[in-house]
Amino acid sequence: MAKRKIVKDNTNFEKDTFTGAILNRDQNAYKQVVKRKHLRKQKEAEMQNLQSQVSQLTSLVETLVKKLDK
Repeated sequence: MAKRKIVKDNTNFEKDTFTGAILNRDQNAYKQVVKRKHLRKQKEAEMQNLQSQVSQLTSLVETLVKKLDK
């Protein structure tokens, strides 16, 4: 089992003595990262939706223009 030691001068970090990895113990920082990731995914989904709607509108306008030209 790996031991962990608190990093000197910063209690929010600890070092895994087996792997040498530095781990963040700050739960609030973790929650903020998860929240930002969720918001980013939401915005990306919204952007995809808007792009799809614009594409559909463009197609409809092109169809209307073709019918009006006949």
